[in-house]
Amino acid sequence: MSEFNVPPMLWLVGFQMALYALAWAVFGALLREERAAAVHWGGFLLLSGVVMLLAGGRSEPRHWVFYNGANVVSLLAFALMRRGTERFVHLPSSDREQLVVLGLVCTVVAGVGPGEQNASWRVILSYGGQAFLLLRTILRSWQPLRAEFGRGTTVAIGVPGLLIGAMLATLSIRQALDFAHPVEMQRNTAASYALMYYYLGGVALFNFGFMVMLTQRLVVRLREASRHDPLTGLANRRALDEALQRQWRGFIRHRRAFAVLLVDIDHFKHINDSLGHAAGDAVLVGIAAGLKQHARTTDAVGRFGGEEFLLLLADVDAAEAQRSAERLRQFVAGRPLEAEGQTVAVQVSVGVALADADDVDAEAVVARADRALYRAKAGGRNRCEFGAVQNAAIRGVENTSIP
Repeated sequence: MSEFNVPPMLWLVGFQMALYALAWAVFGALLREERAAAVHWGGFLLLSGVVMLLAGGRSEPRHWVFYNGANVVSLLAFALMRRGTERFVHLPSSDREQLVVLGLVCTVVAGVGPGEQNASWRVILSYGGQAFLLLRTILRSWQPLRAEFGRGTTVAIGVPGLLIGAMLATLSIRQALDFAHPVEMQRNTAASYALMYYYLGGVALFNFGFMVMLTQRLVVRLREASRHDPLTGLANRRALDEALQRQWRGFIRHRRAFAVLLVDIDHFKHINDSLGHAAGDAVLVGIAAGLKQHARTTDAVGRFGGEEFLLLLADVDAAEAQRSAERLRQFVAGRPLEAEGQTVAVQVSVGVALADADDVDAEAVVARADRALYRAKAGGRNRCEFGAVQNAAIRGVENTSIP
């Protein structure tokens, strides 16, 4: 078998792809959620680098591994790229389609032989297969990418990818039209060097683009994690404070009423002491799920601290807030929870306050709900209390309670 004599350009492209493959391997090791996509992309780049080295090893006499083998590996590389992108955008796998296309094309490429008389067939099938896989990847993932990352990012990544796919398709078509003059990658021609530049630019764009999108996705996840309680998945205190301020601004500007419901689990310490903290956590998760199920899509629901939850009801009056609180109390009381293999009957106390013109800020509304919750606890628990208000329009529910 002939010795490797890789032209500098092919060495450069192959080395660059190997470095990118290493980077994706590191990403895959660090990021469990994106590991599948990263491993596939790393495989795509590693195999692409192998293709460059095999192409650089081409000489006379011709050997199958440097000619047909390189073409087969290039198609497998693009198949990994497509599969990784599908994993990244959470699309159903296209494995069946890929197996059919790769099976047919690779069988023909592998069987035509390495001789120069078959070179045009290999070029047509190799570039045509790469173009098909690349274009199908971009067109299929366009909408999911746009939905998550926006039009600008998708266009910035997708349009150059479409151009590279069109370039590969053009090479295949031109070879078919000029069948007598094979354009193989290892030949010292302007077309071969232009192709290397395309590969260099395309691979750099691919890595830069998807690393930017991966970073953007991680930033969004971190932002979301900073706004949600890790145990229950509900909004945390920070997110609730932001929602309260939005509701308060709407109340001040447009007099859109809102209510605050503070919900506290009765005798939660007894649950922790008698059944253990794992059971307590299970109760918290169960109550959180019930609150979310009970709430409207326009309501904000979050964990306010410890065993206390807050519901923010938009566009309600006093009577609606009162009915909602009582329905919630009854809903929880009639829904025993499973905790550590035991059925636990859980009850809650609820303090309610409606935004009032005399409130100086949103915190004043919460403070009235908190005082109402304290009265509910002191009054025997498993009850709703409604905070004192100054607005004459809702004086009818002032300091009322439901046992």
